[in-house]
Order: sequence, then C-alpha cells, then structure tokens
Amino acid sequence: MQVPSSILYGGRRGTPPALIAATSAVTLLFVATPFLITPLSERYGISEGFVGSISMTQVGAFAAASFLFPRLLRPSGRLLRISAIGLLAFNILSIFAGFYPLLLFLRLLAGAAAGTMTWLTWSNAMRRQRSMASIAATGPMTALVATPLIAIVAGWGDQAVYGFLAAATLPAAVLWAPVAGRRRAKGVISGSRSNRILLASLFTVTFFGSAMFINLTIIARDIHGMSPLVASIAFSFNAAGALLGARLSTRHRYPGWFLASIGPAALITVIGPPWLFFVGMTWWGFAFWMGIPGLFQMLVDRSLEPSERAGDGQGVLALGRALGPALGGVFVDGGALIALAATTAIGSAAAGLTIVGVKEGRDRLPPTDDRTIDQQK
Repeated sequence: MQVPSSILYGGRRGTPPALIAATSAVTLLFVATPFLITPLSERYGISEGFVGSISMTQVGAFAAASFLFPRLLRPSGRLLRISAIGLLAFNILSIFAGFYPLLLFLRLLAGAAAGTMTWLTWSNAMRRQRSMASIAATGPMTALVATPLIAIVAGWGDQAVYGFLAAATLPAAVLWAPVAGRRRAKGVISGSRSNRILLASLFTVTFFGSAMFINLTIIARDIHGMSPLVASIAFSFNAAGALLGARLSTRHRYPGWFLASIGPAALITVIGPPWLFFVGMTWWGFAFWMGIPGLFQMLVDRSLEPSERAGDGQGVLALGRALGPALGGVFVDGGALIALAATTAIGSAAAGLTIVGVKEGRDRLPPTDDRTIDQQK
C-alpha cells in the first residue's frame, strides 16, 4: 500500500524514504476523497453534494497549516514524524466517528497534519531539483497503484477506507528524514509581483479543477453508467498520465500551456462517448503535472531562497482544493454536470493563459529588471 517501488525509486536519487512515505500517505488522503462520497452519504444520511464539506474541511486545514506553520515553526525531522503520527491517529479515530460533526473535526485535524507533512517535504525537496522530481512523481505513482484498491475497499464502507489510510501512514510515522531549514522571519519574503500573479493562477487552477475532480465518480456513474471499479480505472489512467508528466516536466518551458489544456480535457470527460472519459482523465493528469513543477520553478526563480514559496505554493493549492468542492456541490445537487464541466474548462484555461503571459513577460525583460524581480534588498 505504500508503493515500495516508489520509495526505492526516489531513494536511489537521494530523496529520504521518509519523505517519499509522507508524500504517499498524503496523496492517498486526496485519492480516497471521490470514493468516499457515496459511502459517507449512505452512512450519515446526507446528500452527495453536502459530502463535499469533508473535502472543504480537510483541505482547508491543509491550506491553513501550509500558510501558517512556515511562519511559526522551524522545519525539522521531528516535526515531520509528529505530524505523521498525528495523521495516523486521526485516520484511526475516523473509523469510530459515530456522528458527522465529529468526523468533520477529525478530518480537519488530519488535514492540518497532512499540510504540515507536505510543507516539510516540499521545503526540503525544493532545495534540489532531482529530489523535487522524485517527490513530484511519488504522488502520481501512489495514485496509479492505490486507486483501484481504494475503489474496492470503498465498497466495504468509509470505515474500511479510513483503516486503509491508517495502514498506509505507518511508514511515514516510523521512518526518519533529516529535514532542516529556518523559520521564515516576518517581512523577509520576495516582493515579486509576478509571483503573486502565479499564486493567484495556481489557486484558480485548483479551485475550478477540484470542483469537478472530486465529483468525477458521480459523472462516471450518472452520465456514462460506469461502476466505481470501472471509474477507478480512469483514475489510474489519470495517475499514469500524471506520473509521465511529472517525469517529463523538467524537459520543457511551457507550464502555462499545459495547464490551459486541462480545460478541454475536463470538458470531454462529460461530453462524448465513455471512452473520451478515459482520454480526458489521462490528459488531465499528464497536463497538470507537466505544468505544476514548472510553475513552482517559476516561483523559485523570483524568490529569495528556494524553499521560500514552498508553504505558500502548497497552501494556495490546498485552498483551491478546499473551496472548489463547495462550487462543485452546488452543480451536483442541481444535476448540472455539463455546466460544471464547462465552468471548470473556462477557469482552467484562463489560469493557464495567465501563466503563459507571466512567462512571456519575464522572458522579455532582463533578469535584473525591478518590474520582474521587485525583491527586498
């Protein structure tokens, strides 16, 4: 369940196995969300649209931890292990949550622990390009292998899924990583205006993307008549495309164009025959991970140090994922799945083209131009 091949693959490239294990555990947290919608709806007697509140709560806490903890805490291996142990405990307690508000509270705590783990992992990885590539590939590799398993486990109910997640978190709670760094001092941050635009675009991509992505199992069921297991194959294709994209992401300089292409991919998952659902899902994963590492590199290029924007970038990603399901829930409860796909397509394309504009603007200015760097002296 921890994808040993991924751990070894990353470890051979100098990435501590504990960071690979932490990334895998957090990835599974998000991979499981679409497959929990129906089991949670049935267990607690709530609508499938309202179940999106689980994702909003969990990822909202993830975002808050990613923004706040880099400013309050110093990165350390001890903090990574404490966060992993916390995530393990919250997953176990979620198995026994007897009423929905308690489950929401536990998932809020789980999201905070996952956000801390991700900040520490990427803060360490962004110091070395090879390590960043390994961490970027770990999530898709984990999703590729684990998605069909989670689809099967979800058939036994949400409690079985949380048990699965708890077991998958054990390696991260046991292994040790030599994480180091400094707490961000108040006011010591790049003032790059283009970086702020990139962060806003990053939020837009994940906000509109998550609004639809979390509901793709519903789209597969209601529009294409697929079973959860068949739908999970499309999620595996998505992860396979993401794995390929993560590995090829350093070989191009066009992250914005790839992120813009998510728009058409999202649209064809709804409009057209079932086979286009698989095509759209595959390209979605490929394009997203062809773009995200390059976008993070653009942030690094205008930062005072490589890890400066690690927490902010992950926090913005999480904030988009936290708020997006609320939008998606409105469309789902209204039965407007095609309108949801169109909205996601427009939002993703607009964000990608904005990133293209930033890239073009930077390339036309000399590296020392204040309009591009605008950093504190």
